[in-house]
Order: sequence, then C-alpha cells, then structure tokens
Amino acid sequence: MKRLFLFAPFIALMPSASAAQIRGRITLSDASIPYEVQGNGAPVVFIHGWTQNMSIWDEQVPAFAKKYRVIRYDVRGFGRSTGDADNTAAASDLASLLDSLHIQTAAVIGLSMGSDIALNFGVNYPNRVRALVLYGAPPTNDFPVAPAPEFTTLFQSLPQIAKKHGLDSLRTTLFASDLAWNPPNRPDIMAKFAKAWEGYTARDLTDPKPPSNRVPPTRMSQLNDIRVPVLVIHGDHELPWLRQFDDTLMARLPRAKRVIIANGGHGAHFAQPEEFNHAVLSFLDGVKPR
Repeated sequence: MKRLFLFAPFIALMPSASAAQIRGRITLSDASIPYEVQGNGAPVVFIHGWTQNMSIWDEQVPAFAKKYRVIRYDVRGFGRSTGDADNTAAASDLASLLDSLHIQTAAVIGLSMGSDIALNFGVNYPNRVRALVLYGAPPTNDFPVAPAPEFTTLFQSLPQIAKKHGLDSLRTTLFASDLAWNPPNRPDIMAKFAKAWEGYTARDLTDPKPPSNRVPPTRMSQLNDIRVPVLVIHGDHELPWLRQFDDTLMARLPRAKRVIIANGGHGAHFAQPEEFNHAVLSFLDGVKPR
C-alpha cells in the first residue's frame, strides 16, 4: 500500500520538557488519521473506543508524558479521521502510524474497541509490542459464551435507531445503557462523554462497508501465544459478559495481571482517572524494555 506521512508540528505552551506536543496526520490510500505525540521516553500508544475520539485520554496524557512518549490518535472512521470504520484494517493502520514516527516497539493501551485493536496488533505484530493494556476488552469473534439477551438486543437496535431517529437518539440510547454506567451525580462525566462523541457520524451503522480483511481477526487459540506483559483492567461495574472474557484472558495469557477499579464502569477512567493512571503507570514502570 502506498503511504504518505504528513507531519504538522505544534509546540504546547507549557514549562516542562515533557509537555512538548506534536500534532500530525498520516494519509493512507483510503484514510487520513490524525495523531498527537507528547513527552519523551519509551513509546506508549492510547487507542479510544467505539463512537469516541482521542480526547478520552485528556486526563492520561499529562500524567504519562512525564516519563513516556505518549501517542494517541483517532481510529479510521472516528473523530477527525477519514475513511470507513474497518476493524480488519485497524492493526495495519497502527503499524503505519508507528512507522511514520520511526517507532519499532511500543506499549499499547486500548479501551473497548481500542482494546480489540491492541490485542489484534499484539497477535499480528508481536515483535512491535512491548506490553498490552486490555481495558474493557470485548470478546473475540469465536468466544464461546453468548452475551446477555438484552445486550444483544441493544446492539441489534442501534442501526435502526441511527437511521430512523438520528445521532441524538442514538447517543441517548447508548448513554442510558449499562455500557455508560458511572457513579451518579457526576455532571463532569457527561461533559467528557459529549466531548468524546464529537466527530462520530454513525456511518458505520447506517452505511457499513465490507471489511478489507487486511489483518485477520484475533482467535481464542492465539491468546496463549502472547508473551509480553499484559494488564487486564476494568471497573467493578463492568458488564458480566466482558468480565467473563477478562477471566478467560487471565487464564490464557501467561504474563497477565488484573486490576479492578472501584466505583467504575466500562469506561472507568472517566470517573476514576487517578486510580486508572496509577494502576497503568505502575504496570508500565515494571515492564522491562525490549
């Protein structure tokens, strides 16, 4: 694939050396992906979840950039990126982004859809991963346990809600579901959700395109082959089906540890950023360079 890497540097006006921020965009044959880089040290990549954009990591970047080179980006089809959402191209896109930044290996952190991308990248590009943080990880396609009926019904209804009633109704439905559970009486969290929603068009629901199949999906049988350190992390109000998959990850990944964040849901870091940061930084600080 022909690739053109474009860089648009930006220096943030902050006093510490770790605060220097670079913003850029890589242009592939069928997508354009914006990214931000901040800090120095071993590279750490953050990947957002479905319907979201890179802003979900606003409370992580300053903390991690004090000792790491932090990279975040908008996955194709989300945020300010272009192209059609395509999970089978996402790992390849991440490899292209790292190539553009001349990064050979990195720790990769992903939430939900981002966790699926991180795991798929770890399976298909094993020599490019130093560690994985699987946060709110969705099951692989061949996971033998079915989700609860209400969860299946919710996701089956989303395309029709988007087509018939639009983005506002779609957002209301998702924000009212258990996927968006957070401690009550926290208007600051709803403001974070609204910012994270910016740029989402629901085109993946209303006009889905066939997958490119550039990278094969992760299979259950491949989990035992992941030899890098892995942190499995989620809130104590995580959905039961996802917690079942986390149990499977812990059983199959030879170098996995687990952290459960109290009073947190599927996106526990929205409500408990300090606890999330402490857990992930403690894990990364214990990972030896490759």
